[in-house]
Amino acid sequence: MVDWIPQQLLRLALLLSTFGFCWPVLAQQQPSTGSPPVVAPTEEEPEVAANEKAGADVIIDGRTILTVYQAIGATTPQERAERIAQRITAVAEDATILPESVSVHPDNEWTEISSGSVVFMAVTDLDAKMAGKSRKQLASEAAGNIRQALVNYRRDHSWNATLRAMIYTLVATVIVVALAWGFRKLRLAGQSRFITWIETRKKDTEGKKTALQVAVNYALSLAMAVGTVIRWLLLIALFQVYATVVLSFYPGSRYISHAINGWILAALTGLGQSALEYIPNLVVIAVVAAVASQVIRLISMIFGEIRKGNLGFPGFYPEWAEPTSRLIRMLVLVLVVIIVFPYLPGSKSPAFQGVSIFVGVLLSLGSSSAVANAIAGIILTYMRSFVVGDWVRIGETIGEVVEKNMLVTRIVTPKREIITIPNATVMNGSVMNYTREAKNGGVIFHTTVTIGYDAPWNTVHQLLIAAANATEHILHTPAPFVLQTALNDFYVSYELNAYTDIPTNMQFIYSDLHQNIQDRFNEAGVEICSPHFSSLRDGNTIAIPEQYRPQGYTAPAFRVNGSRMEEQQTADKSR
Repeated sequence: MVDWIPQQLLRLALLLSTFGFCWPVLAQQQPSTGSPPVVAPTEEEPEVAANEKAGADVIIDGRTILTVYQAIGATTPQERAERIAQRITAVAEDATILPESVSVHPDNEWTEISSGSVVFMAVTDLDAKMAGKSRKQLASEAAGNIRQALVNYRRDHSWNATLRAMIYTLVATVIVVALAWGFRKLRLAGQSRFITWIETRKKDTEGKKTALQVAVNYALSLAMAVGTVIRWLLLIALFQVYATVVLSFYPGSRYISHAINGWILAALTGLGQSALEYIPNLVVIAVVAAVASQVIRLISMIFGEIRKGNLGFPGFYPEWAEPTSRLIRMLVLVLVVIIVFPYLPGSKSPAFQGVSIFVGVLLSLGSSSAVANAIAGIILTYMRSFVVGDWVRIGETIGEVVEKNMLVTRIVTPKREIITIPNATVMNGSVMNYTREAKNGGVIFHTTVTIGYDAPWNTVHQLLIAAANATEHILHTPAPFVLQTALNDFYVSYELNAYTDIPTNMQFIYSDLHQNIQDRFNEAGVEICSPHFSSLRDGNTIAIPEQYRPQGYTAPAFRVNGSRMEEQQTADKSR
């Protein structure tokens, strides 16, 4: 009774130690019963027990009393151990049987351990051989362990022990609640001051943040998140220590307490061993990462010089430098992942491999269009159809290319609308690049007018060319020219072609050109119309704006003329 109280107080003191780091001490807290200490099970021990020891422990209230090895008849060692534990428990509950009555009775085949008429067990030669002791020595130790087990059982199951366990439980609960409350108050106070300090720092550096200040602010936010994770880990460790200590106060739950300690110790031991075993793989990963980083830096440097024009290769254009550099860097990273993958923890796990296959299938099924756009983007880069800043027509969209990445091309239209076109669509259609030819000698803008047959074609040509020369941003060299594209039933189609080196002003050039065409034709008295009937024209007002009509012009009256001779005579009289 006297030595039991300090042991329980020592368990309670463990609660006040550093929360999650006292497991080895707690696991070694075993009563001095003379029996071997409880050893946390490992992955190798079940195999040893099955193939070599083939023994079973006799456990009472979480304490291992002794170990039996030999099967007797049809009774396995495990069944034999359970029956021995039941006999010891039955004798311990009978207060009339004294522990001193446990004695050893040797025989030829085995040695019995009994108390009066109750036989606890028999120690065989195989038990002694497997334990590495003589049968007499093993029987003597087993008898002593049984006597101590009877004493411990009666002591732990007494009313005084139960009352003390309840008191210790109450004390432990109060301590845990006080620690949790104090820890919470400390956390809230520290977190409030920390947040206030961060906000003050942000206000002080507002508008003049450097890269270092941004990195520090990010690191502080990350530290808060890490602190939250550590806080929860400490709370979980505190609760685990509390549960383990409280369970150890009661005989019926002491085995659970020891089992929890064994599980945690086994997990921590396995984690530490795995970490040590992973160090060589970590070295390999570090070396591969270091080499890859230097290779990527070398690639960036070489293609950077190509982009600047300091280094050149025949047939390799400077605008290819950046996309080619990105492609090669991506291939290097893929190669690094392939090399490093076998050295990652859990890479050989069937679960990890199954998840990898599943994710790969999802990406294959869901990213077909993205892959098509990416391949089209690479092809467009090396086709040199256009670059950022070019004025192009893609399908029905006209505008300036403002972005060209691996997946899409973005164009700003003259209406300041941003149009996003997938690269696969660009590949499947036609691209008209106005900027490329504008730099070489000018790009041709053209427009079509239809004039009746009553206007001489050479006059129409002169008027159209004059209108083109009067338009801003139209080049005089090469000179504009006119093509007669069709001789229709009632009119002729004239196509005016003019050069410009500023295609970005397309809409304004066309607008000014059309205005000048109207002005030149009206000034020359040539109507811009496509008449389908000329017989009904007499009596109608001329189709020219009023400011361009001859002075004193009046609309002619509708007349029905006679024969051609009468019409000629009337004309002669008017002269």
